[in-house]
Amino acid sequence: LDAELSYVRNDVVNHYALSFNLLIPSETNNLHFSWHAKSKVEYRLGFQVDNPMAMAMPQANISLQGEVPRTLSVFRVELSCTGRLDSEVTILMQLNLTINSSKNITVLNFKRRKMCYRKLEPEVKSPTSDKNSSKAIFDPVNAAPTTSTRVFYISVGVCCAVIFLVAIILAVLHLHSMKRIELDDSISDSSSSQGLSQPSTQTTQYLRADTPNNATPVTSYPTLRIEKNDLKSVTLMEAKAKVKDIAISRERITLKDVLQEGTFGRIFHGILIEEKDPSKEKQVFVKTVK
Repeated sequence: LDAELSYVRNDVVNHYALSFNLLIPSETNNLHFSWHAKSKVEYRLGFQVDNPMAMAMPQANISLQGEVPRTLSVFRVELSCTGRLDSEVTILMQLNLTINSSKNITVLNFKRRKMCYRKLEPEVKSPTSDKNSSKAIFDPVNAAPTTSTRVFYISVGVCCAVIFLVAIILAVLHLHSMKRIELDDSISDSSSSQGLSQPSTQTTQYLRADTPNNATPVTSYPTLRIEKNDLKSVTLMEAKAKVKDIAISRERITLKDVLQEGTFGRIFHGILIEEKDPSKEKQVFVKTVK
């Protein structure tokens, strides 16, 4: 403050002034108080801080207890930050005044706030660099790349590495899926060839119209007969082509109740939708084989 602030004047305490929690500039480390008493007044001085890690306990250049001087005098209070961390510290200075007897005690509380900052570690400079600092010449051609340039090159390298890694993963997954498809085809080919190469009579009937109860055969569906001599060299694609004429789309069949269930298959009661007229339905029996 540029003006003078009186806390006690003519034996009257200024409680309004004591209520202020004044902010101390961070560069200010000392507080000065002027005081004197007309008669004998004993005092006791104490300090308190809310964050001892940020500020050390204040020190005064007078004793913590004694008698107030009869002439105008000045005492100093040191407020030193530790420099360990950044924090706003609240300081309380309490001054107890005793007049004539121990029963007449006046308590004055002075509140202050100060911002303490963490000290930065000084940079260690080599003696050689200090001696040659005045003779150093900046060479823009041979100068080391700046931090932003190095960060740019590092970022580009990381991006290229990530793209290369993703490409390798995609290639491995593609090859794995291709091998799986080829394996499935080979398994289906072998199973089909085994089924087609089983010994049978002169002709083999692959589609029967018999019901589970061997009822009257339904003659509305065609049957497929393959000569025994043709089974030796038939392939999976050729077999699919031969049964294409009697194949029925799975979307036209709706499975209902299970009529019979065996170890390797089940027989369902189903509904078949006519191919030409979807509004017409037929009751059918469907046999599934594992």
